[in-house]
Amino acid sequence: SSSTMTMAASMRSVKMFLLAASACVGVAGAFVPQPRTKLMMTPIIISGSTHHLQQAARQPIVLGMQQDGGNDDDDSGSLTTPLDRPVLAAVDVAALLGFAAVGKASHSADGSLDIGAVVSVAFPFVTSWLLTSPLTGIYSDDAKDGNVVSESFLKAAKGWIVAIPIGIAMRGVIKGYVPPVSFAVVTMIATLVIVGGARVLFAFAEDFFVEMVN
Repeated sequence: SSSTMTMAASMRSVKMFLLAASACVGVAGAFVPQPRTKLMMTPIIISGSTHHLQQAARQPIVLGMQQDGGNDDDDSGSLTTPLDRPVLAAVDVAALLGFAAVGKASHSADGSLDIGAVVSVAFPFVTSWLLTSPLTGIYSDDAKDGNVVSESFLKAAKGWIVAIPIGIAMRGVIKGYVPPVSFAVVTMIATLVIVGGARVLFAFAEDFFVEMVN
């Protein structure tokens, strides 16, 4: 029947979406720099004495590989991926799926949802959001003494200003036409409100559970 075929198509779309999201996380993880190493050479102190010069000449030069222990200054500039904060990444994906669901429901005559269509709309935005995350730093640690609302919303805005325009362009390529300006404007506004709001709620919930555990 047609309903069975629609359900099968929706399930295939969901599976493809999950596979693509996993691939995006893996690609984003490839941006994480490996621990740096540096050559450490044992210093040889040469005095003016001939005896000491002969001893120094016989002393082997030792080359050691030392892991760059990653002091706090170096770590502050390191790249982060969705793997560093998987729960927050899931919140972002859910928010973008929610944006797509609201959009599809608003264009449906009876307000019903086609899961496959929702996944199809969300796909380019989720992909761009996850792939650009190492560059935008949206999965870095939050400031401990900052304002929860402003910190969460501004970090979401850093990802939004880069990922959403790319997602709009990707959707145009997938659809084969340039998205109308009205779609781009509504998408930019809606995604900022939905993703930013979801991150603020997540930050409050995270702080609540941390305080409850401590």
